[in-house]
Amino acid sequence: MDERALNDVIELVLLRRCETQSIEVKAARGGTPRLYDTLSSFSNQADGGIVIFGIDEDAGYEVCGVFDPQRLQKDVVEQCKEMQPELHPSFATTVWKGAILVGAFLEGLPAGMRPAYRRTAGITKGSYVRVGDQDLHMTQAELYSIESFKDGVRSDVSVSPQATHEMMDEERVDAFVRDAKEGRPRLSHRDASEVLSLTGAERGGAPTLAGLMCLGDYPQQVYPNLCMTAVAVAGTEITQAEDGTRFLDSKRLEGTVDQIIEDAMAFVRRNTRTKVVVEEGRRRDIPEYPENAVREVVTNSLMHRDYGPYSDGTPCRLAIYSDRLECWNPGGIYGGQSVDDLGHENMPTRNPTLVSLLEIMRVAENRHSGIPVIRDEMRRAGLRQPVFVDSRDTFTVRLYSLPEGRHESIGGMEELSREALIAFCDVPRSRQEVADHFGVNVSYVAHAYLNPLADAGELVRTLPDRPRSKNQRFVARRRQQ
Repeated sequence: MDERALNDVIELVLLRRCETQSIEVKAARGGTPRLYDTLSSFSNQADGGIVIFGIDEDAGYEVCGVFDPQRLQKDVVEQCKEMQPELHPSFATTVWKGAILVGAFLEGLPAGMRPAYRRTAGITKGSYVRVGDQDLHMTQAELYSIESFKDGVRSDVSVSPQATHEMMDEERVDAFVRDAKEGRPRLSHRDASEVLSLTGAERGGAPTLAGLMCLGDYPQQVYPNLCMTAVAVAGTEITQAEDGTRFLDSKRLEGTVDQIIEDAMAFVRRNTRTKVVVEEGRRRDIPEYPENAVREVVTNSLMHRDYGPYSDGTPCRLAIYSDRLECWNPGGIYGGQSVDDLGHENMPTRNPTLVSLLEIMRVAENRHSGIPVIRDEMRRAGLRQPVFVDSRDTFTVRLYSLPEGRHESIGGMEELSREALIAFCDVPRSRQEVADHFGVNVSYVAHAYLNPLADAGELVRTLPDRPRSKNQRFVARRRQQ
């Protein structure tokens, strides 16, 4: 953080007149405010955040300056020392129209060091998460998710007291054991009970959660809400029609993971359009959404959701609107990484045993290839790139049925609309979000558009002092009317 970076953020705040997911403003004209909630929430998110002192939000974002910049920095450091773990902010000062302003930047903590909280408040009352411009208490589910990651707790191998071997489907078990022996040579000489135990499908002769969700006769007898609800809606939002109906179609999809996937695919086919194309005398049906993309979205939702005690009562949700398909599941991105890392980083797996069983069953791959497949399928279909939303320990994927906002340039090369790109950056966007939205290579869009537009002043870098940071965002500079 340097003075130039601080000035850019200040300008952005004054133009927008609002705080954001990673920007907080404080007046500090009469003393140093208490920051514990914000120190916690910024440190508990991957991108961290910046607190700007000397702007009064209550007075319409008036620049009021700080009482004593040196004393303020010392006070902030003292508050950071009261946090667990101790935090280490970086500071910058600037003079803005005669007033002294101070910026304090906080790095996001690695997942293994979260949550950050005030020691005297304790982990339950002192842990916060940033939601928009608010600092909210972490829920028990969010705290459990963090602690589970740190402690290596794996809910997919938990065993319910109600679960018995008799709940397993014999035909499915026989096929699984055969496939396991065939695909994994070190299991080839084992008997069925050993294969089930060694693969994690059973423990002590009783099925694990993963085993029941893959090989059970009816898993919902033990886990009633480990299913998927599916709805089809006439418009772009869920509303109630004049006759009282809310959905065009509504189903509860139950069974094992692979059965839920197939039922979800049938639901999507039934509630989406299909275009018929005749080429060289042959008919070809083109679905509204690429089937491979939809299958990957649904599979990932069931495979990577949170199966822990605070989430196992919540089903995954599939919704089809007039312009998009959405799939939601409990459990955000595992291991503290961000949406920008999806499909690009070797990310940790929340449910490794479940993933392994599905791999043996040839239902899914454990190659981190799902996200690239979704992106590639949408690109080949000429549709907008998928949107991934990680929010408060939940994860949502949106597939739009609308074509990409592109036009053809001289020479037949696809050229982005500069105006469309700037409009898309009405809120801060990462390089990957822009690339996904317009269906182009991330390196290309950064080199050919984002960096030149930022250098020209039409976009603003949220981390101007770290232009190559993976946490970098680009936002349109709004000119005052």
